[in-house]
Amino acid sequence: MSEKDINHLVFLDESGVNINMTRHYARAWKNRRAVDKTPLNTPCNTTVLSSIRLNGDCAYTVYPGGTTVERFAEYLKTKLLPTLSEANIIVMDNMRSHHAKAVKQLLDSSKVTYLYLPPYSPDLNPIEKMWSKLKASLRKEKIRIASELPSAISKGFLTIRPKDCIGWFRSCNYVQ
Repeated sequence: MSEKDINHLVFLDESGVNINMTRHYARAWKNRRAVDKTPLNTPCNTTVLSSIRLNGDCAYTVYPGGTTVERFAEYLKTKLLPTLSEANIIVMDNMRSHHAKAVKQLLDSSKVTYLYLPPYSPDLNPIEKMWSKLKASLRKEKIRIASELPSAISKGFLTIRPKDCIGWFRSCNYVQ
């Protein structure tokens, strides 16, 4: 794949976040256990649906619950497709809503090329690395009120830089 083609790749994925996310590592005094508090009753998961490009552009949306065909199609219509040209190539996993007839019709009508990754291959999707950075940011923020989660997610997306994206694409062997 040429450098020109790589600039047209748009990777797409969704991930769940919630208010009981805590850091995986912490420091404590010698012979003391590191402790963090999390809420006992957590509301339903919040889903973040996003795309990522080599230049660092991310088009995302946030909603409660899981991804449905209707939500995915709405994201494509309102957030992603208006930012793309016919030269772009959308690359996504094999989630059921990505294969829906309505979604395929929408993508075909936009004349954007779309591809599906092989099953069980997150190592080929650089957006998985982006989720890691975004979730680390959310864990650091320690959001414990569900209404504050969308603004924390927006703040997390502001930390994503073009050089991060280049590194993530490189780790997936799309860039040398």
